[in-house]
Amino acid sequence: MSTPDPLQSTISSLDLSISPTHCGYCGGQGSLSQGMWVERLTVSDYQALLDRGWRRSGRYVYKPCMSLTCCPLYTIRCKAGEYQPTKSQRKVVKRVQNFVKNGTKSKEDELATAKTTKNEAASNNAGEVNKSLKRKEKELTEENGKETSNVEPSQFKRVEGQRKAKTIRREKYLEKLIKSGKEEELEGEAAVPKNKPKHISALIPDQNFFALNQKILQSETDSSHKFELRLVKADLTDKHFMRSFHASYRVYRQYQTVVHNDKPQDCGIQTFAGFLCDSPLIYETKENKVLGAFHQQYLVDGLIVAVGVVDILPHSLSSVYLYYDPVWWGKGPNLSPGTYTAIREVQLTQQLDLPFYYMGFYIHSCPKMRYKGRFLPSDLLSPTIFSWHNIEQCLPQLDAAKYSTFSEIPASDPPPVLPVMDVGKVRLCVNSKVTRYEEWKGEGGHSEEVEQYQALVGQHLAESLVLRWGESNGENDSDSEEDN
Repeated sequence: MSTPDPLQSTISSLDLSISPTHCGYCGGQGSLSQGMWVERLTVSDYQALLDRGWRRSGRYVYKPCMSLTCCPLYTIRCKAGEYQPTKSQRKVVKRVQNFVKNGTKSKEDELATAKTTKNEAASNNAGEVNKSLKRKEKELTEENGKETSNVEPSQFKRVEGQRKAKTIRREKYLEKLIKSGKEEELEGEAAVPKNKPKHISALIPDQNFFALNQKILQSETDSSHKFELRLVKADLTDKHFMRSFHASYRVYRQYQTVVHNDKPQDCGIQTFAGFLCDSPLIYETKENKVLGAFHQQYLVDGLIVAVGVVDILPHSLSSVYLYYDPVWWGKGPNLSPGTYTAIREVQLTQQLDLPFYYMGFYIHSCPKMRYKGRFLPSDLLSPTIFSWHNIEQCLPQLDAAKYSTFSEIPASDPPPVLPVMDVGKVRLCVNSKVTRYEEWKGEGGHSEEVEQYQALVGQHLAESLVLRWGESNGENDSDSEEDN
């Protein structure tokens, strides 16, 4: 036996009862999960827990009962280095940038812009209709002189007209290329227009690197608003974090009451601190990166307008939560703070040279959560063999049934080799001494809960984590659920 190491992961208690609770996704009472309360957790152990379908909320780490819960929660990760923003995601970035640069328009300006746009659209539509009518009239009066045995003359003229329209569009495209100085792309008839995917760096500033406690300017000098990013540790003992703690809390409270309709008494400062500021992760520095729990703050004109809570881990950046000022984000048209901040977090993942961006859970049965599936390429975690599978191949199965193990879909990476289960090697802390389950059992102890715990975390983590057992868990009668 030995005393607990302050730098090792320690589980304070288990919560293995399966009792249905309210589901925030479907509104029913069928949400089922199991969990544990954590004293401290190394970033490597938490990375391993994520890769087995676990997720943390403050110091509580939980795992959904996938085959039983009303809305299965699939761990989703995006391959950050291969991510290319979609057209709609690029529009979100542009809208935020334009709003920061130009500020809020007056109602008169918005009405004038809308009227001008409407008139221009009507004029363009009328012009296109006239052109189309003239083209069809010409096609009908011209003698073609070419017919085939299986095409009627009228049908042939329609197809020929489409061909001519394509030729005209092609000529306009080539003319545009020549005027823009891109003649080198014209290599005979094989040349075709290409919509090249854009990298994040082509959309947003690269000044999003890991720089603790520093405001990093994101806006242009002539912008209406000054937009900055700041990364701080999510640590109640950190003086830099505490300087903005109350301002950050005010944004959280407004977000919870306005967006989620929470009662003010349900989102007090203690709830905020325990939920988003009191992390069990042990900070450590590896390869010039500080790993642990952080808040990425988005500041406009010196005020916090959004906070992305993230965990920086050995192989990933994991998104924990997002809260934002609904008033500020509501001033602009469709600013989409969730999508915008997710793109910025992918960028931070890239700049930290981490391969994966974990977006939490993908809930296919909840339409509003499907936006995560548009960050490609992404994989979903199999809830049984813990292998990763391309989400685009998984979606047809999830359309057919809300629960799937993806066993028939090829894995994106070789599946993990799961070690032989040996409950005797589970590490326990009994009476302030670290021991093994087999030793404790040899002294007359026995617990089915320890065996359930081993099955949930897996053999590797059961030998790495230390589970406190004894006084609070009922050493002499640990089979009783009431003792845990």
